Amino acid sequence: MVLRSTVKNLLMRRVRRGNTVFTEQMCFALTRDDMTRVFSIYTEEEEPIKEQPDEATQQSFNWYKQLKMFVRRLGKELLFALFVTCTTYATIINIQNDYDVKGPKPKPFFRANSCVEDFYTGNLKFILEKATMADITVVMFYAPWDAESIHSQEAFIEACENNKDEVYFAAINCWQPESMCDKVLKGNKIYPMIIAYDYTKNGIYYAGPPDDAAYITRFVDTMKRPVKLLNSKLDLLKVHQQYHNVLVASVDFKTTQGWNVYKIVLDAAINHLKADPLQIYVKWCVATWPLSSKEPLIKLLLWNRTLAFNESFINHETLGNWVMQETKLTTRWVTAIARSRSLLLDTSFKDGPTMLLFTPHNPYLDFNPIYSMFQLLSIEYYNCQTMSIPAKYIAKHLIKEIKSFYNERPKYVKQCHEIIKNKYPDKMAGILKKHNGTLKVENQDSFDLDTNLEINYLNKALCKMSKSIFFDPEISYCSSDLDKSRKKINKINLSNHVSTEQFVERLKETQCYRSLLANKYFRFSKPDEAFIYNTTDALRSACLANKSMTFLALDSNYHYHTAKDFGINLNHYRERTAVVIYDMKSEMVHTLPKSSHVTKDTMTKLLIDFLENRAKRHLRSSADLDINFHLYRGKRKGKETIYIETLYSETFNNAVFNNTDNVVVYFYTPFCAYCQVVAHVLLSVARLMRNVKDLKFFRFNASNNDLSWHLTVQTYPTIIIFPAKKKAESYVFPYNTELTSNNLSQFILSHLLLETRLQAMVGLCTVWDSSEVSLKTNCDNVI
Repeated sequence: MVLRSTVKNLLMRRVRRGNTVFTEQMCFALTRDDMTRVFSIYTEEEEPIKEQPDEATQQSFNWYKQLKMFVRRLGKELLFALFVTCTTYATIINIQNDYDVKGPKPKPFFRANSCVEDFYTGNLKFILEKATMADITVVMFYAPWDAESIHSQEAFIEACENNKDEVYFAAINCWQPESMCDKVLKGNKIYPMIIAYDYTKNGIYYAGPPDDAAYITRFVDTMKRPVKLLNSKLDLLKVHQQYHNVLVASVDFKTTQGWNVYKIVLDAAINHLKADPLQIYVKWCVATWPLSSKEPLIKLLLWNRTLAFNESFINHETLGNWVMQETKLTTRWVTAIARSRSLLLDTSFKDGPTMLLFTPHNPYLDFNPIYSMFQLLSIEYYNCQTMSIPAKYIAKHLIKEIKSFYNERPKYVKQCHEIIKNKYPDKMAGILKKHNGTLKVENQDSFDLDTNLEINYLNKALCKMSKSIFFDPEISYCSSDLDKSRKKINKINLSNHVSTEQFVERLKETQCYRSLLANKYFRFSKPDEAFIYNTTDALRSACLANKSMTFLALDSNYHYHTAKDFGINLNHYRERTAVVIYDMKSEMVHTLPKSSHVTKDTMTKLLIDFLENRAKRHLRSSADLDINFHLYRGKRKGKETIYIETLYSETFNNAVFNNTDNVVVYFYTPFCAYCQVVAHVLLSVARLMRNVKDLKFFRFNASNNDLSWHLTVQTYPTIIIFPAKKKAESYVFPYNTELTSNNLSQFILSHLLLETRLQAMVGLCTVWDSSEVSLKTNCDNVI
């Protein structure tokens, strides 16, 4: 079978070469002898062909082999190129996907049971549609990862709870990638941004602290009622007594012209909130009683005179600019800083001496007794020669209100407590339960930011957006001054479903609730001494010096870092209230003592002492509990700790100026790099002289502490030795001498008395070992 199979294969190979047909049946017809003979013949023929191939066959074989190797090499290169191409393409696709990747799935930012409607997906269209249905809308534009947005959540919710009956509160995630808000408000956005929209849908930026519900509530209250209606001249007198600057426009609501004037005043008052968000400086009012022919249509009542608006063309812009230019203040609040740095302080310091009142500002109250005393003092200072009639009325009103605040307000708060407790127990429970976590005193960074540019950009973006959403131009978020001035003013519908009695009752309840919130926010204690003091005569002689003085009030909760610059830690002052007089020209700071209760009497005394050059200079004093020490191991002794005590202003004189101790003081600042480098020199010398009797080493941080002028140094580091019994003959280590352990030791020894010097040198030799090479010469001389 094997032979037959082999012969079969040989015959079929041969047949293929000769193009002859050979079948398997033909192979089976051969005999054994035939197959043996065929096998031997074909085998002999095949072997010579393999062993001796002709030249043509050999060349073909070599060409085929080279072609095969070439194709294999080319295939590898093509495969490698294909691999690189695919890898590069995949990388580009991944990078593109990284840039195009959408943000994380949006989640609710505000809790579900809050009164703030949260548009956490960033759908700007929905929030604009809902805002058009409300007279006033307050919107927070936030980013869910932003720390300040997170800290402002509870304050925004609390402000919503205080105003939810009249104002619509909403929040939108304007960071969410690919959201409508992110696309419309392009560019770098600041979070959180709180914007209030009035009936004109013109956004007013809230520039106060976003994490304080009291400030937000006060801002919303001014948005709700930017203009006060006056029915009689007695009402005007009361308002002028409370607000030193009052704009009054006479309006006849029976005529179209009267409604036009009212519209202009209303728009100007709302626009003025950008500069005065809490409406502290100017109160905008409309009077309904008829005018005589000689009276101006619009007038501005200042604290000492009255001005008339006489421009021919009037709109809300010209009126607002006129008020800004003509407003004169005896005192003013420096508003709580949010993201913009106020230049008011720098300007005031350059103009002359400035009296600064640091006291907590309670936005829930329209009256601050400490600030009112400050106002009384400023009015008398500006009118120490003659008191104008408006100023007399204002001063008289302030004195009455101060007395009423301390005597009558506690009774009013007690009554409000009972009213709210009985009628609104849920609100009362909320006041008692909630901790006011919105009042923060941590350090806040300030940023130079033009918020007007931000809000203008926001208004333009919303205008463009609203045009594509709303077809009715009256409800669009666009403001055109010319169009507004020409529009026909529709009369306000004064009829509503609430009767006058119910409205008045509800307003009283709201005021009661605000009083309880104010009591929780901050309480003013009654002064220990008489706070009403007629200082007009006392100031009259001091005013002859004709010194200009600026009076500024700052909120202690947000300007504590400013007080710290003057060396005042407000936490150590009663009710966090302090008074400072700063004269930039002489670089002098004067303050009331910590033990003094800030009253009109004490502030007047400080002012008179300053004007008569009798006020003592205030010295910054900051106790640094950090002790500079190191450990070392000597040959004969174990580990020992050497430390240098840190002095501050209040301990300097007692430690240095005594007749028994030789004192070495090292003056430094934390910002001095060279001080840090050579600090070990003082420690080394203090260690070597640790056994010297009546020789003490101290440090003094000059950046946080002040000394008298004759002790103030200008170069750091500075080392001064104050010898015992010769304190007036103090010596400064030469600045042109290298500060080394040997040089400092020589300097100290050379300024000691002879007896102490010998004792010090003997002591040095006692503690000297082989490591103290620098002292070898001194010890050799002693021996």
